[in-house]
Amino acid sequence: MRFMQWLHRWVSLILVVQVVLWLISGFFFALTGHQGMSGHQYMVPKKTLTELRKVAPKFGFEEIKQRFPNAHAVELVSVAGVGQYQVTLPDDVIYIDANTGSHWNTDETLATQLALRSYSGPGRVESVERVTGSEEVIGWNAPGFRVDMADDLNTRIYVDIASAQVVEHRNTPWTIADWAFRLHFMDYSGGRSFNHLLIWSAGLLALWFSLSGLILLGRNLINGDFNPRRKKTWLEQFQQQGHPVASSCGGGGTCGLCKVTLKGDNLPKPTDSENALLNRDELNAGVRLSCQHKVSTAYNVELVDKAVSDTRLTLVSKRQLTPSIVELTFTSSGNLTYQAGQFMQFRIPHIDEVLIRHYSMATCPDLNKLVFNVRQMPSPQEGVPPGVGSNYLCHLEVGANVDATGPFGDFQLTEQNNNTQVFIGGGAGIAPLRSLIQAEQAKQQPRHCVFFYGARNEDELCYRDEFEAYDGAAYTPVLSETTKADGWSGNTGFVHEAALAWLANEDLNAVDVYVCGPPPMLKATLKALTDIGINRSRIRFDDFGI
Repeated sequence: MRFMQWLHRWVSLILVVQVVLWLISGFFFALTGHQGMSGHQYMVPKKTLTELRKVAPKFGFEEIKQRFPNAHAVELVSVAGVGQYQVTLPDDVIYIDANTGSHWNTDETLATQLALRSYSGPGRVESVERVTGSEEVIGWNAPGFRVDMADDLNTRIYVDIASAQVVEHRNTPWTIADWAFRLHFMDYSGGRSFNHLLIWSAGLLALWFSLSGLILLGRNLINGDFNPRRKKTWLEQFQQQGHPVASSCGGGGTCGLCKVTLKGDNLPKPTDSENALLNRDELNAGVRLSCQHKVSTAYNVELVDKAVSDTRLTLVSKRQLTPSIVELTFTSSGNLTYQAGQFMQFRIPHIDEVLIRHYSMATCPDLNKLVFNVRQMPSPQEGVPPGVGSNYLCHLEVGANVDATGPFGDFQLTEQNNNTQVFIGGGAGIAPLRSLIQAEQAKQQPRHCVFFYGARNEDELCYRDEFEAYDGAAYTPVLSETTKADGWSGNTGFVHEAALAWLANEDLNAVDVYVCGPPPMLKATLKALTDIGINRSRIRFDDFGI
């Protein structure tokens, strides 16, 4: 069902894009009209051109019939005053000069003359080019001439050499209409046909979208989602009662933040979302997602994050760590107890609404101050606004206040064991990892720590001096975009590749791994760790890309 939801959403996006293209192109067709799209604005109607003049062929009609006894038809026409036999054979049509008896041949001068006879616009001949067919004329692949006219529509006239026929007129409005047709018919080859693979695929996707929509609708009806008197989910219940519960997907079962612990003998089975987002130890311990289950009296429910509270933070210092990451230090309105690796939900005022953004604490627990690393997200391109939350926080002045809720999250150190603690991170993912490493190093008997941190270049290595100074933590920075001119002698490439190279010589049953960083890095690292056989229960990660 989870896969069906995922595929249903993406198929709907594809279909919406195509429907928008149909609407836009259809509206264009209605406004432009047939004549406007034809390319024939300056074309003299053919019936005007077919005026037959009396011609006196030197090569007789009977000679043609004897030469082509299988001909279905023989017709004598005038081409600019010269006789031409058009001989229709069973599988071809050939054109004979009625004066010489040889195959008709159109030279550049005659082609220009014929083009001008078919043209009624204000332009003059700009150029004449010999061509073999044209993508602008469907189905015409024969030798010919392209005559370009200097006019307001950029008219192009195509003349066939073998027949001396004006094949087509094309111009700029036709070119625009041609692309509108391609978008409308989803036929980007220009073949003007519905019978192609892309539109078959679109039809199958539309069928899948309809069927999966019916199945999902049926599930919603069975679950009573449209019944105003239906039972609430635990997440809705907690939110209605004012309990602070983390959630980024609004109850869609995709973020995995709204964890609760169920206690009792009749616990509900894990849903597909829970099987995907929670590990086996959590499921066995009764941890579930509060958005996935309706309120019930069959078992007891406890919030996983019991110490959560609302707090007002005051900015006391701000410093630029790297060109893109800013360190913000706050004090809270009351003592805030948190565990290393946890995060806060910031309430960001934006226009007439409040946005929720998650930021992890970047130091080990401290009652007096809260430190965060914020990556200032620039505008990805002109016309697209920069990151709202990060820009709001990065532009706060010292002394400014911001409201937050927390702490949340279970991205925390494992219970005490003798395993090597391996940290793999990149970008602003350094915040919870730094907090975890500080917490481990603060213990009386810290476990050995290994930290791989990836950045594009040397300027983006956060807290480099601090990590290099640790005796109990091996720090390995990895740069992905450095060059020889930078003089960098350390590791290069992707950070997860450096970590895997190190893990290849380690006992994989004696490591606990913590991962946090940009979504592509996180995805690649988790896959690589799974591929080399590290047990899922010993891999912890913080997905701040949700």
